[in-house]
Amino acid sequence: MNLSIAFVILTQFLMGFGLMTRLRTVSNGFSLLGLSMLAGMGISSVLPFVLEFAHVPITRLPMLIGLGILAIGSLVLLRGQLAYLREMFAQSRASIRWCELPFLAFWAYLLFISAWKCAWFPNLPFDTIVGPDLVATFAVHEKTLVSSVFTEHLPSVSVFSNQPFYAPFTGMQQIIYLLAAQGTGLFAFGKLWLTLLVIAFGLFFYAELRERVHPLLAGLLISVLACSPELFAYTFLVQTDWANAAFFASGVLLLQRYLDTGHRNVFVAGTLLLALACWTRTETIFFIPIGSLLVFAKSVRSSPVEAFGRAAALFFACLLPVVFWNYGFLRGYVPLPPKAHLGAIHNVTGSYFGELGAIFTQMNEQVVFEIDYWNYAVYVFFALTVLNVILFRDKQGLSILGWLLGTYVLFGLLILHVEGANIPYTFRRGFFKLLLLMYAYPGSSSLFRWVSDWLYRWEEKPLLSNVQADKLS
Repeated sequence: MNLSIAFVILTQFLMGFGLMTRLRTVSNGFSLLGLSMLAGMGISSVLPFVLEFAHVPITRLPMLIGLGILAIGSLVLLRGQLAYLREMFAQSRASIRWCELPFLAFWAYLLFISAWKCAWFPNLPFDTIVGPDLVATFAVHEKTLVSSVFTEHLPSVSVFSNQPFYAPFTGMQQIIYLLAAQGTGLFAFGKLWLTLLVIAFGLFFYAELRERVHPLLAGLLISVLACSPELFAYTFLVQTDWANAAFFASGVLLLQRYLDTGHRNVFVAGTLLLALACWTRTETIFFIPIGSLLVFAKSVRSSPVEAFGRAAALFFACLLPVVFWNYGFLRGYVPLPPKAHLGAIHNVTGSYFGELGAIFTQMNEQVVFEIDYWNYAVYVFFALTVLNVILFRDKQGLSILGWLLGTYVLFGLLILHVEGANIPYTFRRGFFKLLLLMYAYPGSSSLFRWVSDWLYRWEEKPLLSNVQADKLS
């Protein structure tokens, strides 16, 4: 790893670390580390646009200087946060237990395979080759975001897909890491960011589950999730979907924490992560109203004005990156080719509910319950959910189930109405979001909390017996 790549990784982490520490969003050090890297990667993806609008060539030196300035600016936010950091990284919060070691070894083995494939193989998915990686490669070669991809190639072809117009996060990360690698060495294909994102989200997700339930249960949940073949494959196949799912699930978890605690800073962090999800895939904006409704429902009785204001703030903050990319940049700054076709609305000619029902049936048959994609992860989730509902019948984790159901229904409506949205690709890869949330739900359920309490009591019994024996002796 050369110094430029190390510098990029460090500055991206520091960007998020200063902000997340200032917001005091999480309550353990591992979660803070993972969330900091996620937020820093999202924030850094804005830098190529800053250079473009400032008419500075998109080359390695300006990019590194810009990253350094952003990192230093974020470090200023650490002022007065030493007590909080000491608390987050205290031994009681940051220690690893013996029962976690087998899980950590298994995940390290999977990550080694993923990182090796990510480093040694070029970009293979068609959508990436003709989309984000194409845009990034030409931006690096021509030192501008408005490259010949947009000004010469696309206007010259009669029919082309919408891949070059995908939301910009993936392309911007490719630009940053291609510049850092300078086309040589182990990370010449610019895909290191994907491995870092997977590690960062995995650390955050596991730490959040581990905080809510016993580490043994958290480890089992993450292991079942990690053994989903399709989800694992996209940890080294560069696309927009894994990053989108990571930002989306992180935002939902933080919003869930806000609904539980009412802390404004947590709401700000959750909004940022959901906005980054929209920065990664544009159709994510259609799922944000679910969060706005949950935020509105939280405090509408006590303060209707505040409830409406926060619900609107969440939606419009997430709408901002969508509007900037699709209208400010593509239709304003970039001379969009007249033949560009970025999507249209379908008219339903037959029975509306009949067609919608057929779509949901195909979604279930082709994706949701397809073992080749998810192994038994979906079946395990449904078994745990049914068991929890039968035994406890309470509202613990209900908002996450609301996200799951709402996202599933909205995917069906998107496929019915939006041209280009389909089940084999759009929903199959979009299902990553639902799968991650499926395994966030047990961590909030009464079933797992009950089992966790039993495990903790079982661990304490031998300790109490030893203490009593020592007193008798």
